[in-house]
Amino acid sequence: MRQASFSGEQRLETSLRTELALHLTQEMRLRLEILQANILSLEEMLHVELEQNPALEIIEAEPLEREAETPDEFSVDDFYPSGEASYGEYEDTQEPGSMFSDRSSMEEHMMRRIAKEFSDNDLEYRIARYILDGLDEDGFLHEELSKIASEFDVEDDVVEKVRQKIQTIEPVGIASRNIQEALLVQLNVLGYAEKSPEMRIVAECFEFLLQRRITSIAHKLRLDTSDIARAFENIASLDPKPGRNFKNISSGSVQPDMSLRYRDNNLEIVINEGPLPPLRLSSKVREILENPKKFSKEELEFAKSKLERAQMFIKGILQRRDTLNRIAGEILHKNYDFFSGQCVSLNPLLMKDVADALGLHSSTISRAVRDKYIETPSGIFPLRAFFAKVEKDPVMDKLREIIDSEDKNSPLADVEIAELLRGSGINISRRTVAKYRQMMNLPDCFQRKVLK
Repeated sequence: MRQASFSGEQRLETSLRTELALHLTQEMRLRLEILQANILSLEEMLHVELEQNPALEIIEAEPLEREAETPDEFSVDDFYPSGEASYGEYEDTQEPGSMFSDRSSMEEHMMRRIAKEFSDNDLEYRIARYILDGLDEDGFLHEELSKIASEFDVEDDVVEKVRQKIQTIEPVGIASRNIQEALLVQLNVLGYAEKSPEMRIVAECFEFLLQRRITSIAHKLRLDTSDIARAFENIASLDPKPGRNFKNISSGSVQPDMSLRYRDNNLEIVINEGPLPPLRLSSKVREILENPKKFSKEELEFAKSKLERAQMFIKGILQRRDTLNRIAGEILHKNYDFFSGQCVSLNPLLMKDVADALGLHSSTISRAVRDKYIETPSGIFPLRAFFAKVEKDPVMDKLREIIDSEDKNSPLADVEIAELLRGSGINISRRTVAKYRQMMNLPDCFQRKVLK
């Protein structure tokens, strides 16, 4: 008898464990699916859920004279901690004029930068705006300076001064006349001397450069072919079309999952849930559970399962919002100067570091940033762009060792560091050295000399 009782208890315990494990697995799977989905995919998931789950329904627009809600009505707000907002509130946080819906993210970024750069001179600001409006999709200016000058009744050199100032704003080289000028501007900003092989190749042998005629360039400039090859590598790291897609990639070509917007001169994070309709749990389904005697066992089980699923779905959306908001907060904290236009380089994060800071698993961070975009004053970026592609690399240790031991009065350029690494058996290009250095938040040789 005791054995039978023990067996029954064992079966009951096993049954409870199985049911609990299954329940947690279903909830966890749904939560991860929601977290991994970008806003467009989540919208599709929600529409499917609405079709299949009668316990979940959309809150229809209310009449002007709002009727008192009945006690049976259930809304998404019932699942928020006190003080949090519902989906719709975020739509009103955008300040008037804070977005240029008919402009590309690149153009909007430039609008903000010229407003800052020419804030003390209204005439130059208006000329800069005129130049910006005249750029093609690659960021080149084709209109003659004399025509622009006549529009503002100024000398040509006034317009040229404004144009040259715009050229140094990120993306460097924008507002150039052509690819050749854009490359020269970028080399100049990077600190290449006028007599450097890179500057001479672009300025004096541009056609040979396009045809990669190393021998012809070496003969004309009287340089070794090894110097030409090295210069080619440096030139290849530049952007020949710095304002590419300046006009035709609008901010609506992708749907950002979050935005950084200015409020009271500070950047704040806004999670985009605009495509998601306001939700609530169905009062009809709840009525079945509150009046079990009026319905069959099958109807009760159906209502219970659908209500639990609806609750899990709503909680998954809220948890997704919280996770994305926290991750975006870390990105903003580490890259505030980039987003506010105070610097042009990113400070890539490690997923492990973000996971540790937020008390999450690295795989959660990976799922959360997958296929998602963020809209910023500097443009629209995939979230993965803010994370280092290499979590740990021995090359980085060697790179830091070289920089730490260099002559502080004459810091090494990236090309010199690349040569030292190649000498130690690490085959690496100057461009890769620059990328690793930026990932490690190490300044370039010119900045290191100033900071010594």
